[in-house]
Amino acid sequence: MMLEILLILSIVLNGFLIFYSTRLARRIYVVGTNLETFYSMVHAFRSHVEQVHEAEMFYGDATLKALLDHSKEMLEEMDNYEDLMQIVGPEEEEGNATEEE
Repeated sequence: MMLEILLILSIVLNGFLIFYSTRLARRIYVVGTNLETFYSMVHAFRSHVEQVHEAEMFYGDATLKALLDHSKEMLEEMDNYEDLMQIVGPEEEEGNATEEE
């Protein structure tokens, strides 16, 4: 009788843990995808500011230079947290590697 109770308790606990880990994995995937999108948007913004700064009309403008430096600092700081973005990254890279072969 005691073994049956422990078995039922174990099944219920394992079921809960599977449910919880699946739900947690989905949340982590969403966060990783959002971080990747945010990073690409900041990178595109930096590229745009560089293009404007290099235009003849604005070349050497101090405000644009400060904006460019600030975006560079933001990207460098985001690179410090690159491990968070790699939660999603390796799966996508593996998919691309099989397509290339």
